[in-house]
Amino acid sequence: MAEKTGYLSENLKLFHLSDQRQWVCPYHYHDFDKITLFFRGHVSYDVEGTAYDLQPFDIVVIPAGKIHRPVIYGDTVYERIIAYISPMYLKSYDERGCQASQIFSSQHAPILRQPQEADSLYNVSCRLRRAWADTEPESQFLQETLFTEFIIHLSRALRRNRLTFVKKGRQNEKIQHLLAYIETNLNGDLSIPALASAFFMSPDYLMHLFKAETGMTVAGYVTTKRLQKARRLMHEGRALTEICYDCGFTNYSTFYRAWKSRYHTSPKEGIRALSDPLEE
Repeated sequence: MAEKTGYLSENLKLFHLSDQRQWVCPYHYHDFDKITLFFRGHVSYDVEGTAYDLQPFDIVVIPAGKIHRPVIYGDTVYERIIAYISPMYLKSYDERGCQASQIFSSQHAPILRQPQEADSLYNVSCRLRRAWADTEPESQFLQETLFTEFIIHLSRALRRNRLTFVKKGRQNEKIQHLLAYIETNLNGDLSIPALASAFFMSPDYLMHLFKAETGMTVAGYVTTKRLQKARRLMHEGRALTEICYDCGFTNYSTFYRAWKSRYHTSPKEGIRALSDPLEE
C-alpha cells in the first residue's frame, strides 16, 4: 500500500544523498512537488505504472499526489539531490516572471533529460552538486541560491524545447489508460464495478492488476486523487460543499471522513491552513 511520506515545514527543503545499500523503496506520494536531480547509480523510476531508466543528470519531476518510487539495482552508489517544493515557492517565481509552475505541468513527462552538450542548465547542475562539499557557514545559503539558478535555467530550457521528455518506459497499457480515465473522471462513478465494466475486466482481475502495478488499492488511489483535487479547489476559494461534489464524493460526510483520515484535521481547518505556506 502506498503511503504519504515526507513533510514540508518550509517553502523549500533540499537534500544531497549518496548511499550504497540494498534497499527496496516502497510506493509513496507527497503533498508537495518534488524534483530529483540524478547523478549516478543503476536506478529506474516508477511513476504511476511506468518505469523509466535514469541516466546521469536526468531530472525527475514528481507533482504532488503522484505515486512513485525509485528502484535501485545492485550495490552501486546512488547519488541525487532532492528538492521538496511548496506551492508558495513556485508562486513566488511566477509572480516575478519566471514560469516555474510549468515544470510540473501535466503535458511534460516525469523524466527530463538534459542535452549532451554542456549548457547553462548542466553547468548549474554541476555547481549545485559541488555545493554540498562546501563546509563554510554560508553553505546552505549557497545551495539554495544555486537551486534558484537551477530552477530559472530549467524553466528556460523547457520554454525553448531544450530538454528531451523521456516517454519510453516499461508500462502496462491497461493501467495507463485506467489511470488517465480516473484522472479525468474524478467527479464520476469510479467504483470497482463501474471501472471493471468500462475496461472489460473482471473486478477481481482489475483490483489485482492495479495493486501489482501501482502499489495501491483502486479505492485508495481514487480517494487520494480526489483529496488532491479538493486541495487544489480550496486554493481557488471554492465552497466546501461544491468541492465535495466536484471531487466525486457522494455526500459531505464521506468527504469529511476521508479528509480527516488523511490530513488529521477538518476540511474547514484545511482551508485556513492553506493560507499558511508552512502547512506541510
